[in-house]
Amino acid sequence: MKKILFALLAIVLVVVIGIAALLALVDPNQFKPMIAEQVKKATGRELVMDGDISWRFFPSVGLDIGKTEFRNPAGFAEENLMRFDRAELSVSVLPLLSNQLEIGNVSLHGGRVFIQTLKSGKSNLDGLGQAKDESGADTSAQDTAKDTANEPKQAWALSLEGIEIVDASAVIRDDKAGTLTQVDKLDFVLNRFAPGEWTAASFDVTGKNGELNFQAKGNTELMIAKAMDTAELKKLSLQAAVNDPKNDIRGFTLAMDQFKLGEWSAIEFAVEGQIPDLTFDTKGSTRLKMDPALTVVDVQALDMKADLKGAVLPRPEMKVALKTDATYQLKEQKATLANLAADIDELSLTGKGSFKSANVPVIRIDLASDNIDLDAFLGTEKSAQEQAATPAEGGQKPKAPAAAKDKDAEPDLSALKTIDLAANVAIGKFKAANAKLSDVLLKLTIKNGVLNMSSLDAKLYQGSIHATAKLDANGKLPTYRVNKQIKGVQVHPLLMDVAQNDVLAGTGDISVNLSGTGLSENRIRQNVAGTLAINFADGAIYGVNIPEMIREARATLKGKKADYVEEERKTDFSAMKATFKVGNGVASTDNIDVDSPLLRVDGKGSTNLMSEELNFLINTSLVATSKGQGGKDIDEVANLTVPIDVKGNWTEPKFGLNLAMLLKQNNELEKKAKKEVERGLEKLLGDKAKDEGVKDVADKLLKGLFN
Repeated sequence: MKKILFALLAIVLVVVIGIAALLALVDPNQFKPMIAEQVKKATGRELVMDGDISWRFFPSVGLDIGKTEFRNPAGFAEENLMRFDRAELSVSVLPLLSNQLEIGNVSLHGGRVFIQTLKSGKSNLDGLGQAKDESGADTSAQDTAKDTANEPKQAWALSLEGIEIVDASAVIRDDKAGTLTQVDKLDFVLNRFAPGEWTAASFDVTGKNGELNFQAKGNTELMIAKAMDTAELKKLSLQAAVNDPKNDIRGFTLAMDQFKLGEWSAIEFAVEGQIPDLTFDTKGSTRLKMDPALTVVDVQALDMKADLKGAVLPRPEMKVALKTDATYQLKEQKATLANLAADIDELSLTGKGSFKSANVPVIRIDLASDNIDLDAFLGTEKSAQEQAATPAEGGQKPKAPAAAKDKDAEPDLSALKTIDLAANVAIGKFKAANAKLSDVLLKLTIKNGVLNMSSLDAKLYQGSIHATAKLDANGKLPTYRVNKQIKGVQVHPLLMDVAQNDVLAGTGDISVNLSGTGLSENRIRQNVAGTLAINFADGAIYGVNIPEMIREARATLKGKKADYVEEERKTDFSAMKATFKVGNGVASTDNIDVDSPLLRVDGKGSTNLMSEELNFLINTSLVATSKGQGGKDIDEVANLTVPIDVKGNWTEPKFGLNLAMLLKQNNELEKKAKKEVERGLEKLLGDKAKDEGVKDVADKLLKGLFN
């Protein structure tokens, strides 16, 4: 036992004597010039060690290093590229005998890094590791060769107990790009640095980029590896926040079970915050995998839900759900979506798509939906009902009218120049502006500021529609062109749904070929030009009863009052055709043609697109002998031409008999009327009726009546 105690005392004595000798004989500060010289040789930069280097023997042998600065070349805003106030380093002695370098905890206090890129593009990182000797030759290759020649035959095993960075900061300044990123505080702890072993790590960072403030903290477990492609992590937990004067991402959290190249990782995330006029709360989960070559990221089973509130939304509050699989190719910067299913409140969409990052992003979309009611979604249907409702009784004041719409304001089409889009959309049932369509197929592209709808096909009120359109936003004012073919449509329910107008019924074909400049309401009405052709069959014109007006005209010509028979104000027809020419704010036609078994109608006229006023003259005549309503014979007025004025406006057209034109167009009736006048004068005046003076007076009265 005494021998063991003596042996231990001897070891302690040797250690104490060794430490004393080390302190007495070796001053670590004498290495400062040599260290500075080697750094200068390796980097071409100055290393200034203002603080002392001192030995530390407990709990292990190590060094404490005082304030140290690594200089920048001349011409940069700060003197130092990197500096720290104090550093601590410990090394285990005995393992050195077995070629094992076991470094204890490395602690760095008050570190600061300053990186700057000048307007010329020169950076204070340029040239590091490429120092030249006095002859001007690059010494990096020579040093590498020497180092290789001097390598020990037995490789050293390196382990690092831990790394601790306390109260560090950094500045990254790019004068060329005009950006500035500051890390005000960085704390980092790595419990152990040993290749092939798991270790815990944590960080806490706060900083800003321009007006954007950010902070993040988290922890994880790392598998330190010699190569990046074999590194791993697990149990990652991250919390972050970002804000600037307009945006506030109050909370972002991310949890990942593990990450290893070529293997799937399970991720859960949540983000909550506010951007201008929008508040959001989003949660989701997914699986992620990156290939070992670091070229492709796969996302599987992304499931995300979001609650949205804000003035930018079509509704005050919305719920959005998204499910999809995705692939992102890093080299091409292209994301591809598959198995996409999106629910936006009651709207549901499925499909696929892709997005390629570029100066002008390239977007491809292929979407489908069973049913989209755009009116219900946007609330326009409810608004129309509220406007139609009568004001509430009880003295309540009606709501103040909305601010008048600027009819000369052009829409902002700048977005058409920022994307390259090709979209295919299929919708089973679709409702917009109260028009109901089904089996909708839409194909459109947006590129270089031009929107091109190559086709829109749909079923519409028992008929069909095929349309194409082009919108060019590159000029001072946008230009457009629209071609539309509507066939076999039931006109009455269409007009009732879209315009709440029941003036016309029938099965209709409509051909539209229009173009114009400017998309404000006034410019569309003033500048639109082209043709609109209609061809209706087996229908009716509501609001006017032409046979009744013919009876009225007959009675007027006979100087009698027409017998009143209560009838529906409707005129049936077997065919109606007209072609409208549109231009200079007016739509006009000279070939209105309406046919029915008893009637022949033709007309002409125009409507002002700005004021919506109507000015048409419709000529109607009987084309066959028949018995009129009430059993009265109207043979005597067969082929009688009855002119009808159509006045008023689009929503309230007014129909009236044009008496002056009626009498002027029917000369035979004028002759009959003259004979009736002469007979009447003979009965009243006898032989005096033949007096030339009386005849002159009678002629003047008749001319005034017929003209």
